[in-house]
Parts: sequence; structure tokens; C-alpha cells
Amino acid sequence: MKKLLIIDTFNFLHRAYHAIPSTFRGPDGQPTNAIYGFTSMIINVLEQIKPDYMVAALDGQEPTFRVGEFTSYKAHRKPMEEDLQVQIPKVLDILDAFEIKKILVEGYEADDVVGTVATKLKGKVDIVIVSNDRDLWQLAGNGNIIMVPGKKGEIEWMGEKEVDTRLGFPAEHVADYKGLRGDPSDNIPGVYGVGEVTATKLLQKYGTLEEIYKNIETVEPESLKTKLIESYEQALMSKKLAQIILDVPFQLDLEDCKYNSLNKIKVKEILEKYNFKSLLRRMGFEVEGDSLKSREQKTPDNQLTLL
Repeated sequence: MKKLLIIDTFNFLHRAYHAIPSTFRGPDGQPTNAIYGFTSMIINVLEQIKPDYMVAALDGQEPTFRVGEFTSYKAHRKPMEEDLQVQIPKVLDILDAFEIKKILVEGYEADDVVGTVATKLKGKVDIVIVSNDRDLWQLAGNGNIIMVPGKKGEIEWMGEKEVDTRLGFPAEHVADYKGLRGDPSDNIPGVYGVGEVTATKLLQKYGTLEEIYKNIETVEPESLKTKLIESYEQALMSKKLAQIILDVPFQLDLEDCKYNSLNKIKVKEILEKYNFKSLLRRMGFEVEGDSLKSREQKTPDNQLTLL
């Protein structure tokens, strides 16, 4: 079956921004560290996956429905740094140069876009989701696999079995876990006093958050039962906040996501624009001042090898 690659765009962007020194600047003196790192990561995953289709999932600028239901959702996060903010439009230009389809729906997060794309195209293609965000682990299985890029080029593959082994419960119950444990990174409260071990044991015994409450009288010890009862509404809300939406309202045709061979002219122009000489060399383009012949000359038209 053909492969669809879904990129968690802002996860890539944040990782790139913090991994590459802020001294990276373009010819105009503007920061380019996130742009450089993001482009390098795109090249890496293209080398690894060689997809037939590609989608870049994006976060919208408007508050999501989650903020409407819980005003403290992600409220503790610091505003985006200006040096990162100014690079976002340029990263979108990179996606355009690589001719990768972008999907953004206001009021929803990129995770919801990823989940909806995977749901809409289930059974039509094998789906690879690229992200370091563990929230997306709830999508593992059913034809989806999570590609987790690590340091120094390491890659971890998280399918249904891998998630179960790592967490101690099925991937589909990640949101149930967060309903119990909460998630400090997103300011999701969960059940006060319930930690990782207790949450995992409860899910192993009962399966879902709803089943725990249906069988609340069997929960032991009594102190845990009390905590669960007192946090009932909060637990259900926390699970809802953590659940990835699988039916975001947008139209999608598989052929719109088709990834063709690289448009060498567009890619070369944008890499030259930001003076990314190492990426130009890596992709086989001739760089002014180099004494070696470009490998591009040996590459058939429209079939640029990723190096």
C-alpha cells in the first residue's frame, strides 16, 4: 500500500528552534535557526519514508474549543518568542517550496487535523505520523504508526504494541490516562492525588475512565475512591481536553495530498535565499565557491536524490 506522511508542523518547528543556535542568521540579519532546522528535518523524513502523499498539519491562531470549555487550558505557557514567531511565515514558504499540502482549521489544534486526516484516509494508505508529541500516541494502530525522531538521527517507531508496552495500557486509552493523571504540560488537571502508577493500574483493571466510575464502589482503597468521586466532573473534562478530534470539518481528497518529485527550481531558490549552503550541498546542488561538481548533474530531471 502507498504511504502518507503527516507532519506535526509546529512540533518540528519548536524542536528545530531550540536545537539550532540562535546565531543562525540570514543575509538580512533575521533569525533562521528554526527555518534551517525545520528544513533539515523535512529532508531527513523524506529520506526515511519516501512518501507517496504528504500533509503538514498546522495549528490555527484563534483559541480552540478546548479553551472555551476550560479557560486554563495551556494558560501557563509563555508567549511565543519573537525570534520564533517571525520565522513561521518563512517555514510555511519552505512547505510551499517542497509542495507539501498544508491543512489548518481555526478552532482546532494540529493534533486534531492529524487525527482527522488519518481517519478520513484510513484503509486507503499506510499512514506515518511524524512527531515527538506523545498526545499523538493515541492514534497508533489501525494502519497508523508514529515516527518519533530522536537526537543524532535516531528514530523510534511507535505502533499499537509499542505504545501498550511502553505505557502499560492500549493506545486508545491515552486520553483516559490523562483524565486521571492530568497533563501538566497542557495544564490539564486530572484527578487530584492520582499519579502515574495509580492511573495505570486503574486503566489496567477497568479499561476506561467511564468504566472506573461505573464500578466506583469496587475501587480500593477508600481514599482513592474518595479522590475519584470528588474529581468526577474534572476527570471527565480532562479526558475530553486530551482526546484528539477525529472529525474536524474540512474536505480532503487523497490526490490533493500527492507528493511528487521535488521541484528543484523552487527548493534551490529558497535554500539560496537563506544561504543554507550545507543543505544545498546535501541535496546535490552546486554551491558558489565549491570546487566539486554538483551531484545534481548526475540526477535525472525532477528526480532529485535526497542526500
